[in-house]
Amino acid sequence: MDERERLAADMDDPELISYFYLDKPARELLDTLDSLTFSLDPKLDDMPFNAAVKGYQGATDSAGHPWIVKPAGSKDEIVYHRLCTLAYLVDHMTGTLAAPTSVARIDGTMYRVTKVVRHSIQISSYSYLDQPYIGSLRADLVNRWLYFDEDRNPNNYLVVHNRKGRPFVIAIDYDKADLASTVMKITGDPEKFGWFRSEKTRFLTLLRPSHFEGISIDVFDARLKAICGIPADELRGISRAVLDGYADHAYADAVTDNLLSRRAYIDGYFRRMFKSAAETVDSRHDGDYEAFGESFRKMYGDKN
Repeated sequence: MDERERLAADMDDPELISYFYLDKPARELLDTLDSLTFSLDPKLDDMPFNAAVKGYQGATDSAGHPWIVKPAGSKDEIVYHRLCTLAYLVDHMTGTLAAPTSVARIDGTMYRVTKVVRHSIQISSYSYLDQPYIGSLRADLVNRWLYFDEDRNPNNYLVVHNRKGRPFVIAIDYDKADLASTVMKITGDPEKFGWFRSEKTRFLTLLRPSHFEGISIDVFDARLKAICGIPADELRGISRAVLDGYADHAYADAVTDNLLSRRAYIDGYFRRMFKSAAETVDSRHDGDYEAFGESFRKMYGDKN
């Protein structure tokens, strides 16, 4: 059982599993996304407020599910958004719950499309420095670091509940991911756990490095193994398939090499910085950390 299958089993909700395609391996999911047909729906009931103010339109797919869509722009922009599809598929393969993202032609125009996360609440409405939310955010750092995605704020995470009322954190919005860069835009602090970023005006995570103090490698182990466990040939194949018709194989292979290099760096760094549970004493966040979370909530808030 891989991490996607484990997530589906843990979610234990057939409707959510189907909605987020957790019953499909990545290549089958890519075929599914590429086969969807969409109709623009200007009166979409599920249109998120934040999406509407950013110029997104509503659409429904052939199954009647709601999506937000926006013209993809130039050829280079279309390739970029196709790379966002690849990032989403890697999330999917590693058991990371994320909003389905792709590119589609609607009425002759290319759009970037993102499936609406129905019945969701922004994570800012929760005390996300507490469990189970902080555990999800800690593990999610691995993925955002892999994609050099430096635009993480509370608007980029939603919470849904399964049929038993259990919360699950969903990552959304790949708009600031960078899979093409050969430069290490995010590097680890060699002295203590932390990171240096090229873009200082954005957040890599909702958490400070301090929120990772006193935890064990067990928090990241499954995610690191899932990312590093994708065979290089499989990753290269999915990259080529995603970019087929949008960019040549040389470009897809370069993106694959970037991801392979980054995952090796991240895995090595995390495993140097964190010890096993037996060697670690979990520390609690203090009032300053709580204030940090509160400042995010005040800054961004839930505007839906």
